[in-house]
Amino acid sequence: MAQTNLTIRIDNSDKKAFASICKNMGLTVSAAYNVFTKAVIRNRKIPFEIEDTSDDDFYNPANIKHLEEQVKLYNEGKMKFVTKTLEELEEMGK
Repeated sequence: MAQTNLTIRIDNSDKKAFASICKNMGLTVSAAYNVFTKAVIRNRKIPFEIEDTSDDDFYNPANIKHLEEQVKLYNEGKMKFVTKTLEELEEMGK
């Protein structure tokens, strides 16, 4: 069977941690990726669940950026906070 190389980019600390775990299992990093590849091919899906949690994660990067921009505007005096009661908000929604 002909073989080829695959180059990926990964955080250095993640690579070291992954390599250490693979070694403890008696695998090389290459062998672990081959196991992953074969599982994807065999099952025609990623062999574990991947899910986007950004919608329910308050501290996602996009929200943090937005909040930082709002704080900056507030500190520059370009924005003010308004307090409304629940009844006032419900009235505004009509």
